[in-house]
Amino acid sequence: MSPKTTYSNCYMCTDNCAITVVSDGDQIISIRHPDCVRAEAMLEQRESEQRLTSPRTRASVDDPWQKVSWETALSTTAAKLLGIREQYGPESVVFAVGYTKEVRPYLQRLAHSFGSPHYVTESSCCFSSGFIAASATLGKEYAYYLGPGRKRFSQTKCRLVWSNNPAASRLPYDRHHLLVDAPQVPTIVVDPRRTSLAEVAKIHLMLRPGTDGALALGLAHVIFEENLQDHEFLGKYAHGLDPYREYIKEFTPEKTCSITGVAKKDIVAAAKLYATSRPAQITISPNATTHHSNGLQNHRAILLLSAVCGNLDIEGGNRPWGHRLMQKSIDLPIVGEAVLPLGGGRFPLFVAKYNEGQGMAFADAIESGQVKAVFSVGMNFMMWPNSTRMAKALRSLELFTACDFFDNPTVAAATVFFPAATHLERQALITWGEGRAQYRPAAVPPRGEAKGDTELIFDIAGHLGLEEQFWGGDILASFSERLKTTGLRLDDLAKDGRHSTVDVEAPGERAYLKQGFGTPTGKVEFVSTELEKAGYDGLPTYREPFWSPVSTPDIARDYPLVLTSGGRSNNYTHSQGRMLETLTAREPEARLQIHAEDAKARDIQDGDWVEASSPLGAIGLKAWVTDVVPAGVVHALHGWADADINELIPDEGLDPISGFPPFKSSLCQVRKP
Repeated sequence: MSPKTTYSNCYMCTDNCAITVVSDGDQIISIRHPDCVRAEAMLEQRESEQRLTSPRTRASVDDPWQKVSWETALSTTAAKLLGIREQYGPESVVFAVGYTKEVRPYLQRLAHSFGSPHYVTESSCCFSSGFIAASATLGKEYAYYLGPGRKRFSQTKCRLVWSNNPAASRLPYDRHHLLVDAPQVPTIVVDPRRTSLAEVAKIHLMLRPGTDGALALGLAHVIFEENLQDHEFLGKYAHGLDPYREYIKEFTPEKTCSITGVAKKDIVAAAKLYATSRPAQITISPNATTHHSNGLQNHRAILLLSAVCGNLDIEGGNRPWGHRLMQKSIDLPIVGEAVLPLGGGRFPLFVAKYNEGQGMAFADAIESGQVKAVFSVGMNFMMWPNSTRMAKALRSLELFTACDFFDNPTVAAATVFFPAATHLERQALITWGEGRAQYRPAAVPPRGEAKGDTELIFDIAGHLGLEEQFWGGDILASFSERLKTTGLRLDDLAKDGRHSTVDVEAPGERAYLKQGFGTPTGKVEFVSTELEKAGYDGLPTYREPFWSPVSTPDIARDYPLVLTSGGRSNNYTHSQGRMLETLTAREPEARLQIHAEDAKARDIQDGDWVEASSPLGAIGLKAWVTDVVPAGVVHALHGWADADINELIPDEGLDPISGFPPFKSSLCQVRKP
C-alpha cells in the first residue's frame, strides 16, 4: 500500500490551521504544519503511552475503574440517564462540553431531544461576555472582538491594544503584525503586565487588574474635556450620550490615577493620541477585560471609546464583519415542560443571548439536589472558580461521564469514561464566521478503542432512543444539513479535505448611514436599553473588583497582593498538553510572576518554591521574580492540575450580568512554605 496524503487541520488550539498528513496504514510518516510549538506535539498526543484508549466504568468514584466494551459503557450510561429522567425529570441532567468546540451543535441537540434545558459550554467563561457587551452597545455585527479588531488596515494611524499579547497567544507569535507594525503605527497598550507588545508600544498603561472600566471612562473624560470627540457622529448616532457625559465627569485624570495606578500624564497622553490619530483601531481581548466581577460593564466602557472618536465602520478603524458564513442551526425544541436553563434566573441576559445555560451556576445546582447527572465531553472542572468546590460537587453525582485523551482530575471525578479520538483520528465539520468551512477527514484510524466525539454523541443518542433525531446515525448527512445555509456542499469540501471559502459581498464603509446600528434604538447605546430592560445599569458603570484592596480591606490585610491569572503561553492551550514531553520540556512547572520588591520582602529568590494562598486555600508554584508585573501584583498561568490557580478564586464574585468569574482580579498572599 502506498502512503496516503490527507489534507486536514490542527486542533492543538481552535485556530484550525491547515496541515498535511502523510500516513501508511495507522502509522503517521510526516505532518506539515505552521511554525507552532503546540502543533509540534500533535503526533505525541496521538501516540503517547499515557493515553487512555478503552472505555471504563465504576459504581462510584470510590471504586476502582473497570475496563469495559463500548456497548457496556453506552448501555450503562443510557440506562442511568433514562432512570434519572424517570425519577427526577429531564431537567436533573446537564449536558456539558469543553473542548472540542466542533461537537457543540450535536450535544445541544442531544440535550434538548432528551428533554433537558441544561446545555452548557466553555462559553460560560469564554468570549460570551464580550459578545453580550458589544451586542448590547453597538449591535451584534460588532460582537466579535469589536468587529475585526485584529484585522490589519494600511490606513490605521493608531492602535489601542487592550490586554492582548499576540506573542504568547496568536500565530505568528513574535512576528504578529501588532508587534511588527508598532514602530510605524503608534501603539497604546493597556495591560497590567509588561508584555512583549508593551515593550515596543509608544505608551504602556500598566493598570491595577480589574480597573479597566475606570481607565476607559477616564480616557473618555479627557477626550471630551479636550473637545476631541467626533461631534457629527455622536450627534446622529449616540443614544444616552448626555447621562454618559455626566457620569464620566467624575473620572478625572487624578481620580482615574488613584483607582488604576496609571500616571495622570500617561492617561492624558494616551487619550489625546487615540483621539487625534484617526482612523484608530481598538484591539481588545475577548476575555482579559471580562474575567472580572464587573467585567461586562468594563468591556462596554472600552467599546464606547471607538464610538466617541468616530472610528466605527471605517477602513483603519473597527469595521463589522462583512464576510460571514453561518451554518444552519441543528438545534431542536426542548421536549417536555419549559424549565429555565442552568443559571437562567440569575443570569437571564446570558441565557437569552447564548441559548444555553450559565455553567457557573453548576455547583449550586448540584449541591441543592437540582442536578443528579452530567453527561460531558472534554469538560474540565478547573475552568471553574473555587474549583475544589466544583470537584467535590461532581464527585457527589449519581452519574458523571467524561470523554478525554488522558487521565486528569476531571476524569478522576467521573463514573464513566469514554476514550476520545484525537483530531488526527476523527472527522469533523468546522465552519467559521469569517467565511471559511473545513471538512476534516480522519487521517489515520483511532488508537485502541478511541472514538470521535461526534460518533460518541450519535452512539449515545441511539441508546437513548433518539436515533431518528440524529439522521439515523448518518454523520455525513448531518454535515450536509449544517451546510445548507452556506452555499457549500460537503462533496466539494471532501474532495481533498482542503478548506473552502464562501465570499459574501462586503458592505461599503459606514453601513449605519443606511441601516443604523443593530441595537433597539438603531444607535450606539451609551445607555443600553437592553441592560436597563433586564434590570441592570444602562450606563457602563464602574465597580471595584469583588476582592480588592479597596472593596475588601479586611481580606487585603491578610492577602495583600492583587492576583491576576490566565495570561497565555504559546506552549499550551489552557490545560491541554501537560502530558506531552514535547511541551513540558519547554515549560515544565507552574510559575508565579512576582515583582522583586514583593519577593525581597518575603525572602523569596527566583526559582524558589512558594505557597500562594487566599481565603479559599493554598497551592505551590515556582517563583518567577520579574518586572513583568508591578509591585503589589502577582500573576499565575492557569491549567496546571498540581497548581490550579482557580482554587484561589472566589466563586461568589461572578459578574452580575454575564456570570463570568473574577479570574484576573482577586487577592492572595505569597510566602515561602
